Amino acid sequence: MSNLPAGLYAIILTPFKEDGELDLAGLEAELEYAIEKKIHGAVVLGSNGEAPYLTCEEKKQVIKRAGEVARGKIALVAGAIAMGTREALEYARLAKESGFDTVMVALPLYFHLDFEDVKRHYQYLAENADIEITLYYVPECSGLVLQPEQIAELVSIPGINSMKLTSFNREFINQTFELCWEKDCRLFIGTALLTYEGMKMGAQGCFCPIPLIAPKDMHQLFNLIQEKKWEQAFEVQEKIRLGGVSLFAGLENIDYETIKNGFMAIYNAPYSSPISHTRVAHHILKEALRLKGLPITNQVRLPYQRVDEKKSAWIKKLLGDFGWL
Repeated sequence: MSNLPAGLYAIILTPFKEDGELDLAGLEAELEYAIEKKIHGAVVLGSNGEAPYLTCEEKKQVIKRAGEVARGKIALVAGAIAMGTREALEYARLAKESGFDTVMVALPLYFHLDFEDVKRHYQYLAENADIEITLYYVPECSGLVLQPEQIAELVSIPGINSMKLTSFNREFINQTFELCWEKDCRLFIGTALLTYEGMKMGAQGCFCPIPLIAPKDMHQLFNLIQEKKWEQAFEVQEKIRLGGVSLFAGLENIDYETIKNGFMAIYNAPYSSPISHTRVAHHILKEALRLKGLPITNQVRLPYQRVDEKKSAWIKKLLGDFGWL
């Protein structure tokens, strides 16, 4: 049985100082903001937390400080994302020591991996980490492409008791959730843009940065779904989707409705394969949090760069248009 309660899980955007060094005070501020807004859980070292661009030592600092600030106040998830099993195990054991509820494990590719190699990675962590494993399936970022049947086989491993499924295709989400529904595994959709759809298919909530951007709307959506007020929930989801898709896409010269319709076309299309690498959005999301008044910079790690003044003005307008400032 999973340690994670149903609900909204905010992806913490790892903050940096102006010189690019880790900003632990900013990290603390983000966690305290999530707690203040009664978000159900917080995730550090996720994809939008720039985990791939942190050093091993920095990742350990993030895990330790997050545990000091938030353990016992909010459900805590730490990314244990590494190409090698030994490194992932280090993060998992530190997360256990620091009071986390689970570690979220994706397996990014360098060399090719057979499915038996993938199973070996998860099996070893489940047997040796002494903490719940959350399977994190995010092929657009990790490069690891699995079929629904393979995902269901992974969540059958004892100790893998939860899953974050980041997919933007209805057919794939539905097939995967149907196969995993009877497993001892709590399911979460990996984007707030499809919370309504994912929860109708069996998810117990979502993992996404949007609960930090639009906490009031996200709570309203989650509560309406829990109450099975589907028509009202869909209206709130459409608002979140309209603003959220545009925010993630960062396309200033295309109207919100056109971008949302493009996203839904991908969602409703017959499944063939994942999108080849998703666009980065952490630079936009960081600026959104800064504009909302959180004491963080919009600094990001190379090779990416922070937003310029023009993009910042567009982000501020979008937040204002949706009542998210």
